[in-house]
Amino acid sequence: MRSLLLSLFLCIGLLVGCKNESEPKSTEENVLTYDEPRYKGDFIYLADAAVLSTSDDIYAVKIDEKATELASKAKEFQRTPYDMVQVVVTGELVPNPLKAETGEGWDQMLVIDKIIEVRKSKSSSVIQAQEQEDN
Repeated sequence: MRSLLLSLFLCIGLLVGCKNESEPKSTEENVLTYDEPRYKGDFIYLADAAVLSTSDDIYAVKIDEKATELASKAKEFQRTPYDMVQVVVTGELVPNPLKAETGEGWDQMLVIDKIIEVRKSKSSSVIQAQEQEDN
């Protein structure tokens, strides 16, 4: 009987305790809405160009404050300036003005709104191929 009462009080305590828990607070910058499209892929930033290569398409990236911020975060994971880094960002796709002017470049340009994740790229086949040739 005593164990039944103890179990009952524990269950009630857990239910009341769970109701009083508040959801973790987050900054407005990290809050994502469901209507914001996410772009996940390999990112590279060079002196005069930035590119995001996703599984479906390749986009020019508008070089602005967010792209520069992303490039500085990406440097932590690059062994050489030509290493691509995996990123997840939100943003807006717009027609690439360089493509309209010169006829060269990618059709669409990604204007980055938020940087969600930056990490080392999993694909390093070029480096592996060179290492195998040296052996």
